[in-house]
Amino acid sequence: DLWEFTPSTGEWTWVSGGGATGRLPASYGTLAVPAASNVPGARYGAAGWVDASGNLWLFGGLGYDATDTSSDLLNDLWMFTPSTGYWTWMGGNTLVRPANAGLYGTLGTPNSNNLPGGRLLASTWTDNSGNCWLFGGDGYGASGAPSGALNDLWELNPKTLQWTWMGGSDAVNPYGTFGVQGTAAAGNTPGGLYGAFTWVDGSGNFWL
Repeated sequence: DLWEFTPSTGEWTWVSGGGATGRLPASYGTLAVPAASNVPGARYGAAGWVDASGNLWLFGGLGYDATDTSSDLLNDLWMFTPSTGYWTWMGGNTLVRPANAGLYGTLGTPNSNNLPGGRLLASTWTDNSGNCWLFGGDGYGASGAPSGALNDLWELNPKTLQWTWMGGSDAVNPYGTFGVQGTAAAGNTPGGLYGAFTWVDGSGNFWL
């Protein structure tokens, strides 16, 4: 279920989705085509962003795919447009079986084939250009199952819909490299983790 809160009135509005719990599958529709019947499946621990145009983006989580037979780690990408009230399936897989392994490609190089693996409780930021960033979570690396804590860093360009693997490991449960406290270095990276809190400061730096 999707809700909107209006601060000026103090009122909630039920905008989209079901009013029940349980095995609620997704209705994907056609890739990149908005429709009133489109809706993500029931899930929790999904990642989200708001782009420069005010659209809402949703990625992954643990939940149900296009069927209602089982739940697992998703890597589907959705956009919700508040002005129309429509969901659009923008990328990723419609099924959770087999395990949705990450397709990393080449570090630092965007590609239409790149795709983060299925995961939940990832950390997110939006940069000053409206790009969406994703870090870690509990999910699948390049080898698929079993899942574990991740430390991969991804950038999504909402205009091109291309993912770029920007840092971290493509395997699960990597150790962190801390370096010297207060000193930036190319080799520094957080270890695999999930459920971390994030924010962006006035200079556009990401904090974890």
